[in-house]
Amino acid sequence: MFRFDAGRSVIVFGLAVIAVLWGCIAWHIGRERTRVLADAATEVSNLAQVLDAHLQRTIAGLDQTLLVLKAEYQRDPDKFSLNAAVGYATAARGIALQISLVDARGTLKDSTTPGFAPVNLADREHFQVHLVPNSTLFISKPVQGRTSGKWSIQLTRRLDRPDGGLAGVLVVSLDPSYLTEIYRSIDVGPNGAVALVGRDGVIRAAISSGKPQMGGRVADQALIEQIFDSRVGSIRAPGFLGETVRLLGYRTLTEAPMAVVVGRSIDDVLASHADTLFDDVVSGLLLTVAMGAALAILYRLVHRQELTARALASKKAELVASRERLKRYVADLERIAEVAAHDLQEPLRRVVAYTQLLAKHAENALDAEGRDYVAQVVAGAQRMRKLVSDLEAYVAVDHLPEVDALTPAGSAVTAATERLAEPLREKSAMVKVGRLPDVAADERSLTEIFTQLLDNAVRYSCPGRPAMIEVSAKDDGRVATFAVRDNGIGIEESARIRLFEIFHRLRGLDGQDGTGIGLATARRIVEHLGGHIWVESVPGEGSTFLFTLPMTVRCKQEGRDAQAA
Repeated sequence: MFRFDAGRSVIVFGLAVIAVLWGCIAWHIGRERTRVLADAATEVSNLAQVLDAHLQRTIAGLDQTLLVLKAEYQRDPDKFSLNAAVGYATAARGIALQISLVDARGTLKDSTTPGFAPVNLADREHFQVHLVPNSTLFISKPVQGRTSGKWSIQLTRRLDRPDGGLAGVLVVSLDPSYLTEIYRSIDVGPNGAVALVGRDGVIRAAISSGKPQMGGRVADQALIEQIFDSRVGSIRAPGFLGETVRLLGYRTLTEAPMAVVVGRSIDDVLASHADTLFDDVVSGLLLTVAMGAALAILYRLVHRQELTARALASKKAELVASRERLKRYVADLERIAEVAAHDLQEPLRRVVAYTQLLAKHAENALDAEGRDYVAQVVAGAQRMRKLVSDLEAYVAVDHLPEVDALTPAGSAVTAATERLAEPLREKSAMVKVGRLPDVAADERSLTEIFTQLLDNAVRYSCPGRPAMIEVSAKDDGRVATFAVRDNGIGIEESARIRLFEIFHRLRGLDGQDGTGIGLATARRIVEHLGGHIWVESVPGEGSTFLFTLPMTVRCKQEGRDAQAA
């Protein structure tokens, strides 16, 4: 009786799936290899076509130069000047090494090269070929100049006398490096080759594996014959410019027995295919083992996720606890500052009062030094009282009421100037107030801001000139920007960084320090109201304190969210 074996069935099914998988991979690899080689064959054929068109245009341009010069010569041989005639021929500029005229005896008669020597060139191929009457363009193998020592490819045309005899030969010397530089710019891979070869197998110009060549010969003459017989096409062959097996694309020139050949190394072409092969094999291996490892991987992922969740929960609990501790620490510090600021007021008030009474009572009993000591005690007690008072104002910012209406900024400036009437009078200060808008702030806070800024302007006024303070504002309907400008001593750039920090003080001209809390209090109030404050200053000319405030009242929920943030 047949009994179904699930385990064996799974194994058989798995082996069948793996066999199909690797069959598909092998088919895909073969198809990709064929596609890559076909694309490379198309690429080199297209490059050969482009280079053929470029070379045809180059040769046509140089031949046009020869024809123009020939026409000038034939018109009046006795008055012909090569250099003057070359001025009309622009096609050869930047391409030809030189243009020269060889007389009927093969002697170099004229040249565009300054200071040329009249050497005999009668044995040169490009002269010999014109001993027989002809009207065709001749392109020579690369030859080395006898005077210049440079390699060149000679393009020549025969000059005829009126009786049909040889009058000479016009020669354009094409610089092979012009072609090799063009070939070098074509990306055919590190082992590729680009060449211009003649039917005789001689290389006119070439780049092979990144190195220029000229004047050599292609070893495989049968390959050359195949190229010139088929004229256009692509072929896979070794032995072209070395032993490297290349995929060659070629085109023969219609006007000369030469061909442009572009070759890419098979190894370079298949390098990208090797990456695809590796990817396919790796993918096959991964898919093969995936069927057996899926459950184990899933279990491991779930287990890891549970461990991660526990760790995150633990970290979250630690962060919550740390946040609560930090909130308690902040609350304790605020309470300490509040109690210190409030409870120290009365003892300091008594110290100041009784010290002043002592100074008055003992004024006649003490000498000058004793009175100075008592004055120092009074000044210190008054300064401590001022410090505690400013600290109390600084702490009180956190307890400001929510803003539920707009306040005229002009009335706040008036209240601030009345509060500072005595310091303003002592400094002969003039306060000019422009048109100020209504802003979303309570009057007490707004008055405190202007008080601190005006007090700062008076404190750091410049000796020898009346203090001029200007309060102005501008707005865009949503935010108002206030400016308190003075003509005081100004602030150095290095001191502006910490200017609004608590307890940071700048020394005034009279040697008396502030408490270092006023500007910090102004900054806290401005930020509490939803704005920001900054300073612009030119040392010796004055400072401008600027701050922004909203012109619309925020809803209560927005205010609570901002404070919580």
